[in-house]
Amino acid sequence: MNVVRAMVSLFEPGSGNIFIHESFGLSEEEQAKGVYFLGEGVTGRVVETGEAIVVPRIGDEPSFLDRTQSRSASDRRLSFLCVPIMRSKKVLGTISAERIYDNSRLLKLDVEVLSILATMTAQAVELYLVENVEKVALENENRRLRSVIKSRFKPSNIIGNSKPMQDVYKLIEKVTRTKTTVLILGESGVGKELVASAIHFNSNVAKGPFVKFNCAALPESVIESELFGHEKGSFTGAVGARKGRFEEAHGGTIFLDEVGELTLAVQAKLLRVLQEKTFERVGGNAQIKVDLRILAATNRDLIAMVEKGTFREDLTSPQRFSSDDSAPARSRERYHRSRRLFRGAVLE
Repeated sequence: MNVVRAMVSLFEPGSGNIFIHESFGLSEEEQAKGVYFLGEGVTGRVVETGEAIVVPRIGDEPSFLDRTQSRSASDRRLSFLCVPIMRSKKVLGTISAERIYDNSRLLKLDVEVLSILATMTAQAVELYLVENVEKVALENENRRLRSVIKSRFKPSNIIGNSKPMQDVYKLIEKVTRTKTTVLILGESGVGKELVASAIHFNSNVAKGPFVKFNCAALPESVIESELFGHEKGSFTGAVGARKGRFEEAHGGTIFLDEVGELTLAVQAKLLRVLQEKTFERVGGNAQIKVDLRILAATNRDLIAMVEKGTFREDLTSPQRFSSDDSAPARSRERYHRSRRLFRGAVLE
């Protein structure tokens, strides 16, 4: 059609933006600038009214915005044609073109040609908007809403808005972003299990299993089998192979309540799971690898237990459960300071 420039612009109802989807005669930078709001400029008016607009001379039309900044002084003589792309009375976008017209008859004829093109492409444009542009808009909106929610993070299963509790919420929100192992310290009844649930259900493994295990609820002879599972015939009564809690938690989170009650032998196997995410069932030799997050809780003073030799020091190292300081005295000081600050809900 001997046009100097031509554009297919699409309308995104969610944001109200009209943007250039494809163009001829425009650079990528110029095309990126061609964004209009509903009713803004000639293109915005066509989308708003659903009626074609013909501008015989760009230089004589005050509503022509030249948002792309692609026109030179000589282009003021060009004519601008803009027709709506419509589907079931809904405006989806526009097709527009610029060229020099010597007579009005040819001008009207080319408007008819552009209108036919708009009608022919309307269904494809509608499908594109549904499958692409609106999808991207929804994703952007979801991202924005998630950002807003995170900025006001408060687990739904925990009540309280005091300053200490706000600090707890910030810690919970911080650790949910990673799969780091977390120890929750505090007296009985302060809500350690609620904190563990909040960490799991707000993390990226929330769709995975959340397995809870109380390390003080079972006798020592049973705990190892419960945690790591056992093979058939490994002990009296083992009539078949059985998965342990760590295997059940694969792809999710395991919560070890009262972890301070574990024996040194079980602590050694727990350390291996923390380091390598592998273990063996009781009575078996096969290496079982799991992908999970480990949360633990206790009301015991683990630093004091380390000094007495009843709890492994490497389980309380900075890479594991406890303080950033490996010196026992300073660790205990920080431990008690944290307990006072967070009233029993300590995440380290």
